[in-house]
Amino acid sequence: MTVRFRQAIRDNGLGPRTETAPLAAYLAAEQRLGRVRADVDPEASARLLVAGCFHRAYIEMFVGADAGPAREVSAREIVRELRLEPVPQPA
Repeated sequence: MTVRFRQAIRDNGLGPRTETAPLAAYLAAEQRLGRVRADVDPEASARLLVAGCFHRAYIEMFVGADAGPAREVSAREIVRELRLEPVPQPA
């Protein structure tokens, strides 16, 4: 069953990159505009950002929404630690 599932994922162009590729492209575009730091790796950051979101969803589903930091706090922590906070633009 697992082999058939993997093949179906491949045959239909699905899989983990379908989640992260658009986000990585967005981060790269923001980087080119100077709104994301130049030293950020868009591909790695996209994977880690999605992983952080999945982790928060896992905690909420299996432990409870009140376990750990609130969604908003968790999101800010992830963005901060991945150095994805907006770069201040000159006025």
